[in-house]
Amino acid sequence: FGSSLCCCASGMWRRGPAALVGSTASRCFVDARLCVHASRSSLATATEASDLPYIPGRKPQRVKREPKQLSELNVGFVGWGAMAQAVSLGMLRAGLTDPSRMAAFDVVPEIIAAAESEGLAVKSSNQELVKWSDVVVVAVKPQVIGKVLRDMSDVWTDNKLLVSICAGVTTDTYVRGLERSVTPKVVRVMPNTPCLVAEAASAYAGNKACQEWELDLVHDIFDAVGNATHRVPEYLLNTVTAVSGSGPAYVYMLINALSDAGVHGGLPRSVALSLATQTVLGSAKMVQQSGQHPMVLKEAVTSPAGTTIAAVRALENRGFNGAIIEAVETARVRAEELSEEPDFLFRSRSTGSHSPP
Repeated sequence: FGSSLCCCASGMWRRGPAALVGSTASRCFVDARLCVHASRSSLATATEASDLPYIPGRKPQRVKREPKQLSELNVGFVGWGAMAQAVSLGMLRAGLTDPSRMAAFDVVPEIIAAAESEGLAVKSSNQELVKWSDVVVVAVKPQVIGKVLRDMSDVWTDNKLLVSICAGVTTDTYVRGLERSVTPKVVRVMPNTPCLVAEAASAYAGNKACQEWELDLVHDIFDAVGNATHRVPEYLLNTVTAVSGSGPAYVYMLINALSDAGVHGGLPRSVALSLATQTVLGSAKMVQQSGQHPMVLKEAVTSPAGTTIAAVRALENRGFNGAIIEAVETARVRAEELSEEPDFLFRSRSTGSHSPP
């Protein structure tokens, strides 16, 4: 720019607009625009770039990995039991991926045969599966997770994503077990057994190594097998275990109790069970689809001096709400204990002792 230096080069920029008056200001701002334009052109030199105004706090932008679609990634299942089958086949039904992008390894020959019949590739070992996979879904019993991690650690690479559906196994357990200099990317998921009929309630938490798009992939996987998929902090997964992980057992008890009451009142067992089951299913759909609070829906059924309020009174007298809350809290505490010692039962059986540590 020769002798026609603009205000940014002469230092007037830093002194603010008040330093620029009259025609000098106009000429300086024109020259400033030319300066910026020149620095952005492909012919700009380092000297020309240095004429740009100084902006404090500007940091170089990091280059992020381009997000990938699940259909572009190989997904491998370490263990292909009932839950893993439900998740993998749910992904296929939802069109999230193709069987050619999915593989499994299991120690049970019948399960391997079932995987092959569904079009999945079958691997001969955990190590072969991990080498092939971009996303590794660990779906084994907690007591064998140590051996599985030893198999995986030798072939693990930093670009892989580990997704765990092992109850009680924390992300830190996987990080320690894989023994990498770079923190492995781990997502812990707590689905529940209605996953088997594509009605799962699931929650997940990823460690800090995971990128947002990878967490989105995990969300999509479990959304394919249920209508309630939520991301939560990992410390809340024990509460999730107590509410929705163990929750089906509470609901089955309710269905059974309603059915027993129907039989006590004279209904055939088949009729009582059918009515009880559909009542629970229909009521759940009312909550899910109406968006109304359960107590609002309860009031719609409860007329003054009617049968429902008489039954509600009897339930409250026997501590119905309190019993459910206490049950969930007991399950949460137990989940925390199992997170610390997930294999205690396996070890106690091996030594002949049946008491927890």
